[in-house]
Amino acid sequence: MARAPSSALGAIIRGPAAKIETRSRRMNGTLYVPVPAILRAYGMSLISADGLRYVFASDRLQLELAPGSPVAVINGRAVEMAGPAGWSEGKLMVPIYLALQTLPRELPPGELAAPPRWGPPLVFLDPGHGGFDPGAVADDGAEEKEVALDIARRVGEILERRGFEVAMSREGDEFIPLRQRARSANRRRAAVFVSIHANAAYNRLAEGVETFYYAPAFDFLSQSLAILENAVLKLEASKENGEGEANGEGPSVPERILTSVRLAQKIQDRLVDASEGPDRGVKSAEFYVLKYTRMPSVLVETGFLSNELENGLLGKPDYRDRLAEAIALGIADALPFRAVSAAALARKEE
Repeated sequence: MARAPSSALGAIIRGPAAKIETRSRRMNGTLYVPVPAILRAYGMSLISADGLRYVFASDRLQLELAPGSPVAVINGRAVEMAGPAGWSEGKLMVPIYLALQTLPRELPPGELAAPPRWGPPLVFLDPGHGGFDPGAVADDGAEEKEVALDIARRVGEILERRGFEVAMSREGDEFIPLRQRARSANRRRAAVFVSIHANAAYNRLAEGVETFYYAPAFDFLSQSLAILENAVLKLEASKENGEGEANGEGPSVPERILTSVRLAQKIQDRLVDASEGPDRGVKSAEFYVLKYTRMPSVLVETGFLSNELENGLLGKPDYRDRLAEAIALGIADALPFRAVSAAALARKEE
C-alpha cells in the first residue's frame, strides 16, 4: 500500500494493558495508527507471520491482519475496517477506529483477568515414550525413554520442594498412549504440560537443546520430528480399537498458543544456561500431545543421543540434575508461585 501520508497527529490508545501515546497519520482520507502501539496497549505479541498475513494474540484476544486488505479478523470474527491495513515508514498501520472503537468492544480498557485459583499450580510432566516404545536409541544402547523418565522424576522432585503439585503421565517403564497423556493432563486441570524427550538425527554432529510449542512447523526438521513422534499413534489405534481423538479436544486456541510460547521461552532460556550444547531455539511443531492438551504445553528436547558427546553427557546423573533444575526453574519462571504451608492452606479452606 503506497501512500504519501500527511503530517502526524497525536493519538492515545487505551487498552487493558496500558495507555499508549502514539502518532496517527492521515492516509487516503482516513487516520491510521501503528500496529505496534495497539499491541502494547492490548498486551499482544506476534505469534505468526508469512509476509501475507500477521497474527497477534494475548491471553484473551487474537488479531489477524493482511496488508492491503480492509478486513481484520478478531477472535475468529471478520470485521471490516475503514481502510486496508498497510505499511508506512516501515510500520504496519491500520485505521484508527480499530483501536478506538472495535477492539475496546472486545476487551474493554482496564478489564482484568480472573484471579488465579488458591493453592499450588499442578505441573503435568510427560516423560516421552516408554514400554515397547524406546524412542531414540544411541549407539551404546542408551534409550530415550529412560533418559526422559529419569530427568522428569528429577524435575518433579525439584518442583515439589518448591511447593508445586506434580503429576506424571508415567512413573515407570510403561507404554502410555499419546491420547491418554493428553486426556490425563486435561482431566487433572493441570496449569502446564511439559513433555520431556531426548533427540536424535541422521546428522551425528547435530547437538543442542530446543523447546517446542504447538503450531504448524516453519522448518523441515521440526516437521519431520513431529511426524516421527506422532507415528506411535498408528500402534495406539490397533490397541485402542480405533478410539476417537482425545475425547474431542480441539486444536490449540490463540491464548494457549501465546502462553505456550512464553512457557517454552522460559524453559529454553534456563536450558541454554545449564546445558553444554548450542541454543537451537524455541520452535513450533504439530506434536499430538501439545495439540490436544487444554493448557499451556511444551515439548523439551534435552539433547541428541545420536551425538557421541551429548549422549555421554545425558548418561551422567550430575548433568541430568542440571537439566532438570533448568526445566524446573523455567516452569517456575512461567508460573510465579509462593509456597504456602499446609497450616495456612487449612486456615484458608476454613
